[in-house]
Amino acid sequence: MDFSTPNDGAPVRWRVSYLTRLAAVIGFTLPLIGGAASSFLLMRAFQAMRNSQTAGLAAVTAAVKEAALPVTVSLYLAAAVVFLVIVWLIVRMIVETRTASPPLWFFALGGLLCLVPAGIFWRAEWLTVQAISPGGAVGAGGVAAVGAQIANLLIVSIISAPVVFLVLVAAGAVPFSRRSKSGWGALAGAAGGGLVLVAAAVAAPLLIGEPTRKQELVRLPENLKSADSDADLQKETSAILILAADGKYYLERKKSSPDDTAPTETPVSKEELPGRLKMLIQDKPPDKRIVYLKADADASADAVLKLFQTIRDVDVDKVGLVVYGPTTPNDPSQLYPKRFEVKLPEKPDPAATPPKPNPNTLIAFLKPDGKLALNQDGMGTISDPGKLTAKLAEIFKYRENNGIFREGTNEIEKTVFLKPAGECKYGDFVKLVEAVRTAGAEPIGIQFDDLPEVKVVL
Repeated sequence: MDFSTPNDGAPVRWRVSYLTRLAAVIGFTLPLIGGAASSFLLMRAFQAMRNSQTAGLAAVTAAVKEAALPVTVSLYLAAAVVFLVIVWLIVRMIVETRTASPPLWFFALGGLLCLVPAGIFWRAEWLTVQAISPGGAVGAGGVAAVGAQIANLLIVSIISAPVVFLVLVAAGAVPFSRRSKSGWGALAGAAGGGLVLVAAAVAAPLLIGEPTRKQELVRLPENLKSADSDADLQKETSAILILAADGKYYLERKKSSPDDTAPTETPVSKEELPGRLKMLIQDKPPDKRIVYLKADADASADAVLKLFQTIRDVDVDKVGLVVYGPTTPNDPSQLYPKRFEVKLPEKPDPAATPPKPNPNTLIAFLKPDGKLALNQDGMGTISDPGKLTAKLAEIFKYRENNGIFREGTNEIEKTVFLKPAGECKYGDFVKLVEAVRTAGAEPIGIQFDDLPEVKVVL
């Protein structure tokens, strides 16, 4: 029965079971330990990475996953303990007892408070994931931009654990009584608390997610093994030009803060483009003047070559062709794009005497039908450029053995010029860049001015 009435008619108040409260407090304490432990591990990981010069994306991602493990395990363990409490509450409802079960508010309060350290850790984890995701909500500053905020959250998470524990101990130890012995409220509260713990363990990783690529406006060429990493691609000061498949131009900017909701791609007309590019590179020293090109793989090579001429006209002789590489242990999801650096030729001087043919000049052609040629010799097709790569590697080896140097330098001559047909796709042009880069070509020049034809010389 719910309550009894003594002879004087006053209702009896039942002392709430210490044992049941203690079992519940043990269950609620586990997420406190897990949340604080996860925050401590993530804090230690950031300290270790701060002292390391080689910590990369893979290290950060692994540290976040490792740090999240204690809180996840603790939530499932807590749910298991709460399940045992539920069984105990059911038993108490069946047998005669001399104490009352804890009220619903006791389980509701404990279930919410025990998630405080975990919730603060999840916020820090979310900020970390956003910081290492290109185009994430944090902005261009990356982890450095929110490092102080993450550190503060982790400290608060660790400190909150003992504070909440004391509150739970007080709720479990302070004697109090109830008018009713009914266990239905306690059963509902315990069941609800257990469901919340399991739901939090399942939902938190899904809501936080993993580092993801930036949603690009164009489809960049992918799986290119010889492309190089370039930290400048993530800097706000970099000049990043976008060429869509339909031939439209855009200039990209980085987010300045998490509250920055303005578009990151700004349309620019063909007439405006030279002036806008000049503004972006005017304060850069000559060796830092490079325009990064994000061109759609389906854009025409003709549109790209015309863009190269525009870039050359603003006194820039280097272009970074932005692509994605293959998955690697250091970048398993290929979050950050890479680039091929290519050189643009100097503007031809109509009054100058045409240069004499150089027998060491190498020009790789990509023809409209996809066939490849090295100077005048056929070299297979773009779908299988192995013959071209092997021939170039053979030439470079011969030059190394015979001391054939680039004119005016003490470096082996490994320059290769590329001349794609305008009808080709940009994606195929980048495959040509990959083929000659794999062979060891350096530098790679783009040739859209006429050069005398020469035979390959060994």
